[in-house]
Amino acid sequence: MPSRAPSLVYRLVVGLVAASVVLSAAAAVALDALMQRRAIEARHEVLVAQVIALIATAELEAPDELRPGNIAEARLSTPGSGLYAEIRAADGRVVWRSPSALGSGLELAARPLPGARAFERVRLPDGTRVLGLSLGVSWETGSGPAGVFYISAAESLEPHYDDLARVRLWLLAGAALLMTALALGLVFGLRLGLRPLRRLEHEIAEVEAGRRNVLGGGWPRELTGVTGNLNALLDGERARQARYRTTLGNLAHSLKTPLAALKTIVAGSGEEVRGAFDPQLERMRDIVDHQLRRAVLGGAGSTVASVAIGPLLGELVAALRKVYADKAIAFELDVPADLAYPMDPGDLMELAGNLLDNACKYGRRGVRLVARPVASAEWRRPGLSIVIDDDGPGISETDRDRVLQRGVRVDESVAGQGIGLAAAREVVAAYGGSLLISGSPLGGARLSVDLPGR
Repeated sequence: MPSRAPSLVYRLVVGLVAASVVLSAAAAVALDALMQRRAIEARHEVLVAQVIALIATAELEAPDELRPGNIAEARLSTPGSGLYAEIRAADGRVVWRSPSALGSGLELAARPLPGARAFERVRLPDGTRVLGLSLGVSWETGSGPAGVFYISAAESLEPHYDDLARVRLWLLAGAALLMTALALGLVFGLRLGLRPLRRLEHEIAEVEAGRRNVLGGGWPRELTGVTGNLNALLDGERARQARYRTTLGNLAHSLKTPLAALKTIVAGSGEEVRGAFDPQLERMRDIVDHQLRRAVLGGAGSTVASVAIGPLLGELVAALRKVYADKAIAFELDVPADLAYPMDPGDLMELAGNLLDNACKYGRRGVRLVARPVASAEWRRPGLSIVIDDDGPGISETDRDRVLQRGVRVDESVAGQGIGLAAAREVVAAYGGSLLISGSPLGGARLSVDLPGR
């Protein structure tokens, strides 16, 4: 049995939430990249300002000794502040280093050309990530050749990464809260918007149960055409059933009189004529009676109310006890007291009556009937299972399909016309069910009926 398909609300919510998650994730990645870019650009500006401040206060104390004067930035004088500065000579020798860089292990390797600048990322021995800027400077004096120096400033990136982690955490929490609120809002909005569909489902179930003839009014514009067509279909179906019953009733009424006349003529004839014609006339009468019942039961299974199974089967068993009193058959009836199924009572009597009558004809001492509800995720209401066992000779596997055909009999020693099982199969087919024949634990035949839920 295939699993039940997800509801429209579930599909829409999952689809919209999934799309929102993807779009939000893309937006978060873009926002995170933009934040990182802006933060690094801000760090670049800080380092450029520090290098310019160093150049503004630097003085040449010797041909290869360039030192800044008054340091205005307090962090450069504070060890462990995270802001560092140094000046290197053309050969890479450090000629000056800020107090904050002492013992830090900072090593900047960039050597840009005079007038050029170079950014680089390095790690201190303790693992601290640092962003550095080096500017190449050609320092000229009036008395000698110009000297080349590299004036550098560096800043720890750890505070930046800490701030970034906190912002990402807040972004994640905000996104989760937003997704939750969005999902709840979608569920509420969709349930409110799809309320007419649930009303339509409820009214269709009432039509199926026979408590309503047509669907109500006041539908949204999108459902007006559907409900109107369904009402037209229901009206047409009722008209068709009425014509069907009328036609079959007229036909049966027309045939009964000629059959009765023929029966009278045959009864007044000789024994040989009666022996030849009586079985055929009885069979014709059975066919007419069956078609009359089908006229009453026309269109079964579409708009019928639930019928209690136990009481009707109890009445049927009581009647069969009288019919087969000479065989003293022991009936075992196992039916839950609250078992019900949306089925015309006449259909149930014809179905169970034919199957039980067949079991009584061929059974020797006992017949057992078990009825149970059958559940499925696809059904709003449960189906019905009826199993009838007898202790007769049973039905061979080669004959099990044949005996379900009209007019076919396997055992000619038992009276009958070969119509009962075929009529039962027609009733089962009208409800979309199945009728199977197998071996019974009692030794005879088992007839299993499975009717689907609604």
